Amino acid sequence: MSNFTKVGLIAKSNDLSVSETLNNVYNLLKKTGLEVMLDSSTRGLLGGPITVDIETIGKECDLAVVIGGDGTLLHAARELVDADVPLVGVNRGRLGFLVDVSPEDGLHELVNIIEGEYQHEERLMLHCQLARRGEIVHQSLAFNDMVMRTKNVLQIIEFEISINGSFVLSQRADGVIVASPSGSTAYSLSSGGPIVNPNLDALVVQPICPHTLSSRPLVVSADSEISVLITEKKTVHAQMVSDGQVYNDLQNEDIIEVRRHDKPIRILHPANYDYHHILREKLNWG
Repeated sequence: MSNFTKVGLIAKSNDLSVSETLNNVYNLLKKTGLEVMLDSSTRGLLGGPITVDIETIGKECDLAVVIGGDGTLLHAARELVDADVPLVGVNRGRLGFLVDVSPEDGLHELVNIIEGEYQHEERLMLHCQLARRGEIVHQSLAFNDMVMRTKNVLQIIEFEISINGSFVLSQRADGVIVASPSGSTAYSLSSGGPIVNPNLDALVVQPICPHTLSSRPLVVSADSEISVLITEKKTVHAQMVSDGQVYNDLQNEDIIEVRRHDKPIRILHPANYDYHHILREKLNWG
C-alpha cells in the first residue's frame, strides 16, 4: 500500500540517455496504481502523455521523482521547496551525492520508497539576494551554494565579508563560496573547504584562491546572515551564481546577502541509506 497518491516525474532536460530509465519508472508507477504527472522536462523523452509545468507538479503531487544527476535535483529542489513536496532522486548522472536510487536493480529501492520504506531527511536551502544602490535587484534559492567569482578574466577581486552585521574581513581573492552542508561536498570541497554532515545546522564560508596565507574557511551557524560587499575599485568582472545554474553579473559596491531559506527541502532516501558510505564511494576513500 503506497503512502502517496500522485507522483510527478522530472527528468534531465533534452537528454535522451535518461529516456529508458524514465520509461521504466513511468511504467512501474502506473502499475502500482498511482496517478503520474509528467513535468515538461520529460517532453520528447516518453512520447504520448501530456506534460505540465513544474509549478503544477508542486500544487498537485505529493511526491516528485527526479531522474538525472545532482544538477537535475538541484533545479527541482529550488522549484519545489516552497510546495513542500518531497523528492526522490534516481541516478542517471556521474557523482550522485543526492540522487541515490540506482536504476540498475530493477528499481526495487524506488518500489520500497513508494511502499513507505525510506529514510526521510530535511536539508536546508539558501536564500540569496543581490542589492544594488539600496534596491534588491535579484533573489534566488540555492540547495548547494552561492558563489561570487570573477568572470572570464584572470583577475582577483576585493570584497568584504560581514556576518550578522559584524565585519569579519576584507579579502582579495578569486571569489567566495557560501555553502550549505549539502554543498560542502561540491565546489567548496574542491576549494579546500570542510565536509559538513548534512544534518548539522551550519553554513560554510569558503574563499576561492585567496591572496593570503592566513585565510581559512569559516563554519558558522545556519541562522547567520552572511553579507558580501564588492569593494573593488576597478571595473568589476564578476558574477553571483546560485547552484552553478543561476547567473547574475555584478557591479562595484553590490551587496550579496545569504541566509537560510524559510523552508527546508525534503529528501527521501532508500531505507539502507548511509551518508558515510556515499562519501566513501563517491570520493574513492579506502
